[in-house]
Amino acid sequence: MSIKYQILGNPGGDNAMMVWINSGTRMHRLLFDCGEDLLKELSYSDISSIDHLFFSHLHLDHAAGFDYFLRRNYDRYAKPVIVWGPKDTANIISNHLRGYTWNLIDNVPGSWEINDLHKNIITTSRFLTSEGFSRKHNSGKREFKDLVFENKDFKVTITELNHIIPSIAYRVDEKPNLNIDKIQLKKSGLPSGPWLEKVKDLKIPSNKKIIIGHKRYSLKELRNMLVKINKGNSIAYLTDFIFDRRSSSRAIKLVKGCEIVVCESQYSNTDLKLATKNYHLTAPQSALIAESAGVKKLILFHISERYDIKDDYPEILKEAKNIFENSFFPGEWNIL
Repeated sequence: MSIKYQILGNPGGDNAMMVWINSGTRMHRLLFDCGEDLLKELSYSDISSIDHLFFSHLHLDHAAGFDYFLRRNYDRYAKPVIVWGPKDTANIISNHLRGYTWNLIDNVPGSWEINDLHKNIITTSRFLTSEGFSRKHNSGKREFKDLVFENKDFKVTITELNHIIPSIAYRVDEKPNLNIDKIQLKKSGLPSGPWLEKVKDLKIPSNKKIIIGHKRYSLKELRNMLVKINKGNSIAYLTDFIFDRRSSSRAIKLVKGCEIVVCESQYSNTDLKLATKNYHLTAPQSALIAESAGVKKLILFHISERYDIKDDYPEILKEAKNIFENSFFPGEWNIL
């Protein structure tokens, strides 16, 4: 298992994040926000294979590239297009989908599932390409606490932050990966075989016994002897929120112990009043979240266009590093 990520966009412009999760048997693709022209940095195959599009919120600089995504996915046949965002995301996206003339589409594939993240409730709406996206099919609602999606390879948890409107922060955690320790297997003298799959399957109770050769073993005994558990990687995406008590505590709770945190740093500390007025973070505030949460690495992005890359960016990074040493700009920016 591994997580690879790429920060899309240039310094001072629209930014987003693309994540690839390689389970060993499948590649999962997750996109966080969709600003103007950002998807042109990705291959067609990646864009048309995105499993989930996660919006933090629907301000223009986070959603202006949606047409590019739509054009490459409106008739996707292999799997549905799944979108997540704060309340009213389904209405906003459906208005956008209906903003074009659709004809000759009676047999065109394409299913879109839009998930609105309310407080403790997820409502799902479904739209079909063959209907020209004209009908909103209510697909139900469910309660949640912080976990919004989970499969056998990874899970996604969220928290709601304050940008005057809700801004959703996301965290992705790979599931622990269980492997058979081949060295220990050889030392045990036990033969390889289908029984190893039962040892790896934690859904089977540990007190269950299996027969290997002519001897009975408990799964607990075999797991203690043979199984090596590799902790999965984790990455979080936070953008557009004020550093008030509620949002900062929620952000810290979400990213606690996370390996990589990608967090907006819209302003330098010299513009603290402006950051507060516009409900954004300064670089030191981003670093305080990372330091308080005990994360491994902080990536500063979504910097205001008011700053000069040569003259101001070194100072912005210094402000963050003074609080949290493992602070960096995205490697794609080639700064410092």
